[in-house]
Amino acid sequence: MPAGPSLYDMLLGQIDGEPLENFDDRTLEALSVQQNVRRILNTRAGALKHLPDYGLPDLTNIYRSLPASSQALKEQMEASLLKYEPRIRAIEVAMIDTPDPGLQVSFEMTCHLRRAGLVRFGTYFVPPGIFRLERRVREGKV
Repeated sequence: MPAGPSLYDMLLGQIDGEPLENFDDRTLEALSVQQNVRRILNTRAGALKHLPDYGLPDLTNIYRSLPASSQALKEQMEASLLKYEPRIRAIEVAMIDTPDPGLQVSFEMTCHLRRAGLVRFGTYFVPPGIFRLERRVREGKV
């Protein structure tokens, strides 16, 4: 599954080589939210001096304590995303089974967007503390 559009692609008016006009507004908004969510989850709290709580805390301790720390991680993800992604009006984060032995913990985030409706992301926590984020598309849905 593609990672989503880069800022460079968006500036060029395309996503993965396809013109932006080939996408509807809901899809474009979902892809934009996906980029911002990825940025938030992969930023460590304190990295931005003017927004000290932007992002997630150092994941080293969380990583060492998995799976026991997964609930705290889930709560931190929800709080940070609700605060720093204004297009999300509500979010549910649920832990999902991960068949990949290289993954430590995975979540499905159901985001209720203010304009575009429902969008789901698979969030995969991979060593060394990086979140991989993929949009989950269900038949006929964003």
